[in-house]
Amino acid sequence: MPKRWLTRALIALVVPATLAAPALTTSATAAVNGPGVPTVAQVATVYPHFAGGTSSESTSKVLGPGKKCKPGKPIKGASARTASYSAPVNYEDPTSYLMTGARPGVFVSAMRFPTAKAAIKYLHSSSASTKKCPVATPTIDGQKVKAKIKPIRFKLGNERWGYQTTATYSGQTVIGNTLFVRSGKFVVYASAMSMDGTAPSIPQSIQLTKLALSAVR
Repeated sequence: MPKRWLTRALIALVVPATLAAPALTTSATAAVNGPGVPTVAQVATVYPHFAGGTSSESTSKVLGPGKKCKPGKPIKGASARTASYSAPVNYEDPTSYLMTGARPGVFVSAMRFPTAKAAIKYLHSSSASTKKCPVATPTIDGQKVKAKIKPIRFKLGNERWGYQTTATYSGQTVIGNTLFVRSGKFVVYASAMSMDGTAPSIPQSIQLTKLALSAVR
């Protein structure tokens, strides 16, 4: 399974619809330039297994929450930049690409809003939407994705919220830590994902989010 396709599939399983949209938008269709995100070398200071790896960035508009667990309309004046990070592949080990609790897959998104008020509104509305729609893909091939979330508490920025999603589909369990922070007119979110049924480290996820927050300034 190609690494990029796998990353996109995992994002769809552990991230709500309105928040997955920027992460799934390719640079070829990007309409705007977004704020900065960490480099792969910086991410490797938190997750050493990314040392020598690569990152793939994309830009997009920011979509507000819509109805029936679907993305809403673009928010005027807001832009996003998302980065997915890939660890080096050991071709002698066919399982080296797998994302585990110890070696999670990681992506980061930074969003810039025209005003702090707009950023606050987005953060609050996305939080409420997530409680109703915890994953972007509630069904796959007609089969329901079972998902549950629990809060992650931490202190960063002006406002923050986070949660851990456990999603099960066709015998596969994906666990993701997703954390959000607002600082002024910026909102960043960072996610670490595993597909072996073990949860990624929450302290490392907090470190990653702090790194993402520093990159937008």
